[in-house]
Amino acid sequence: MRRFRNIVILSLAALAAGCIVEQGQVRDGPPVESPPPPPMTADTGVSPDSSYDYAQPAPPAGTDVSSDAVFYDRLSPYGSWTYVAPYGHVWVPAVNYGWRPYYYGRWVLTDWGWTFVSDDPWGWAAYHYGRWNFGVGVGWYWIPGTVWAPAWVSWRYGGGYAAWCPLGPRGVVFGYRHPAWVAVPEQHFTRPITAVAVPAQRTAGVIPSTQPLTGPHATVARSGAFGPPVASVSRATGQPVRPVAAASVVRARPTTTSAPSRAGMQSPLQPRARGDVGRPTPRGGYSPRPGAASGYWPHGAPQGGAPHATPPGGAPHAAPPAGAAPHAAPSGGGHGGDHPHAAGARTK
Repeated sequence: MRRFRNIVILSLAALAAGCIVEQGQVRDGPPVESPPPPPMTADTGVSPDSSYDYAQPAPPAGTDVSSDAVFYDRLSPYGSWTYVAPYGHVWVPAVNYGWRPYYYGRWVLTDWGWTFVSDDPWGWAAYHYGRWNFGVGVGWYWIPGTVWAPAWVSWRYGGGYAAWCPLGPRGVVFGYRHPAWVAVPEQHFTRPITAVAVPAQRTAGVIPSTQPLTGPHATVARSGAFGPPVASVSRATGQPVRPVAAASVVRARPTTTSAPSRAGMQSPLQPRARGDVGRPTPRGGYSPRPGAASGYWPHGAPQGGAPHATPPGGAPHAAPPAGAAPHAAPSGGGHGGDHPHAAGARTK
């Protein structure tokens, strides 16, 4: 009898344990093993099957765009999108320290005037739409715009040199000692810039010997006059200069459904490229201190140039040398204040 009672007790315990296990299975559902993530490509740092919107080709050179959304997915493999007040979403290229815009490329005369041509796969966008700025803690960043231009730069010319710097957003100018400025001897103006540029530490001594270009040479328009006078460049280089179609030298890389390759990039990459995927979303609303996003260079404060920024805890930079006016503050609205007649020393 006792043996029978023990058997009954053990049977009931087993049934109870089975119910507990069954209830647990019903509550949690059957285990499902998640598939492993796709492999990362060595050259982009993003998954090869990432869904970039390449259904429509990038706009050809000379074409304005209706929205800056055309840039988001196409530029994501080559940098990161972040939020900088008051400009909104901006793009930070994945480049090494010391990089600067409008340096890794060359100038080609087109039907729009002197046009910046770069082999960087994102050059069709960031050098021909919008503006560039520099912020402490961010570095160089690009503010999208919708108006196409051969280059959004301020020109200076004379004294045997041609010089330029990117146009910043409204109210931002770059002092003459800021690394934003690039200068080349005029006889080498049409050569690859990195091979002939004046060293950055000497550029500030060259800028005062040049004069700001004005009128049609400083105005973005399809007149062929933008930039240094063609006749002067031809004499300096000793070669005839004939314009070509902008669309023949400024082209987007062929688009595919996979992440683009970084092969052939001119700009020096960071050891580990950023490669954020998809459209930008705000990340904490980074808002720089006064002057932080106004071109302040943290390693060696610019001096002797326009008061483009006040370093944290420091005094504004000195006024430019006599007779050497900085380019004016940019005008216009939107992300970059782009306007077809707002470029160069006078209008930006």
